[in-house]
Amino acid sequence: METSATTMRPGLVPMPLVLRVNAVLSLVFGVVLLAATWEGLYDALEIPQPRPWVYAQLLGAVLLGLAWIAWWAAKDPVQTRLAAQGCAILDVIGFVIIAVWVFSDDVGIPSSGSLGSWIFDITAVVLLVLGIMEARAFRKP
Repeated sequence: METSATTMRPGLVPMPLVLRVNAVLSLVFGVVLLAATWEGLYDALEIPQPRPWVYAQLLGAVLLGLAWIAWWAAKDPVQTRLAAQGCAILDVIGFVIIAVWVFSDDVGIPSSGSLGSWIFDITAVVLLVLGIMEARAFRKP
């Protein structure tokens, strides 16, 4: 098997698929954050509504941009490696932020066993798994 600077060692899950999953999740999270002013959505999900809304909406816009980049980078082997590295860093940092926040005594954390608590727990685990899967992009070919 020939390796070049643009190829990565194969894994169980192809990197383009991992980037596509990351893109879809970034799109979903981005839309939810863009809807920060919609109290009904946050009440239904049992998660705290962000205040001030502008920061959540800015992060939502950033996540939509990341989703776009990850989706299109999955089609181009030259960009796949760099996009996967960036997504790995963001996913692991996101996991750490959620984990620290959930295990703190901060006001506004969804109560244990609620839908909001499950959403945060599942989000943290998914971010960690994606980050680990994308981290193989850091290995030398």
